[in-house]
Amino acid sequence: MIRRKSLFYFLFLLLSSQAKAEATQYQMRGYLFARLTHYTADAKNYGQQTRGQIEQSAAFTSSFSAMNQLRWNANSINADLSKTNLPKKDSFEVYLGENFLKYKSEHWVAQLGYQEVVWGEAFGFNYADLISPKDLRETLYSDADIARRPLLLANLKTLFSLGDLTGSIQLLYSPEPRFSRTLPIEVYAGDIVPNITFNVTKEKTPKVFTESEFGGKASLSYSGLDLSVFGFSYLDRDPHYVLDSATLTTINVHEEHNKVQSTGVALSKTLGDFVFRTDVVLTKDKKINSIENNLLINYKTDVLNYVVSIDSPTYNDYSGVLIFASSTIKDALPLSFREKNEKYVIGKLTKNLGSDKTFELSYTHELEHPGRTIQSFINWPINNSTDLKLGGQFYSGDEGSNLNKYKNISSVFFSLKNYFQL
Repeated sequence: MIRRKSLFYFLFLLLSSQAKAEATQYQMRGYLFARLTHYTADAKNYGQQTRGQIEQSAAFTSSFSAMNQLRWNANSINADLSKTNLPKKDSFEVYLGENFLKYKSEHWVAQLGYQEVVWGEAFGFNYADLISPKDLRETLYSDADIARRPLLLANLKTLFSLGDLTGSIQLLYSPEPRFSRTLPIEVYAGDIVPNITFNVTKEKTPKVFTESEFGGKASLSYSGLDLSVFGFSYLDRDPHYVLDSATLTTINVHEEHNKVQSTGVALSKTLGDFVFRTDVVLTKDKKINSIENNLLINYKTDVLNYVVSIDSPTYNDYSGVLIFASSTIKDALPLSFREKNEKYVIGKLTKNLGSDKTFELSYTHELEHPGRTIQSFINWPINNSTDLKLGGQFYSGDEGSNLNKYKNISSVFFSLKNYFQL
């Protein structure tokens, strides 16, 4: 459930905006979304998700503005996949979206409040997108934007230019770490310890100012070349698990999130009508789970991730992207929850069908342990305010393949999304 202090914060910003309504330009808008899923594997036959968002943006002056946003989400996927009875908050939640005050001048921008920060641009595996926690139950690549969850941040960016050279320096500070929402642990550990039921106690978000996260990014642009270097010290968005107790049929664990440091570089270059991109990210002290002597353990290691992609121009209403992604951990135990090397090739093809209708098809191939993912959908606007989407995602692979772990998520779906403005 949404925290009381967060609700007061949301209402304060909303009322302050209304109090200045006569001198303020503001908009209220939102959307409602519903999706029905039919699983094609061994999970329950049907799953459902509904979500919504309402927001008000207010411009007090040309330099000073505010965003107030409330979101809610009901998703059955964890209950569909897990063997245990999950608490209600795992299926339904109301939480703050982006709620911040923003001040901008000619050479700098400052934002204070709950906000999403996006680093990196690669489709599929965006290793540089490490600031905002995510809802990892959103497994469709096309849902990456709505999977992000806001973080309480002081976000300062200064802009500069020297002739044709432009750039920026961004500094971030968060006094309230937040964690990603994950799929059930059985998805990742089920093949290692089959026929075992896991009971997981979630780690609570730390109180404000008990833990701090900070970092920054410097970016330069010159003649179609974009270069950035970045670093961030934070609590790992993904959990590792610590054993509490175990029987022959049940394992009781709790989540922990340790401090990690990520540094990286991102590069993009326009080559004619093509766009070349690459991100390289090194994360220090990440904890990985493993099984040793039939016991659940965790250990620290470093992770090197990189992605290389090339985007094609649009030709006869077709466009595409080709991606290579790699993730390597420095140390890997025999029964680790992940392999030492993970490598993927992704191809995506998009077709513009006219009248804002689009068709998208992506294929992911896992190289170390052959695995496959096909994701496809057609987006069909019914009118100016309602979108219909039909699609599916299908996972398969050899024993030990990461993509094969998602086989129970294989599904076809139907969804409706309605936008409104007040």
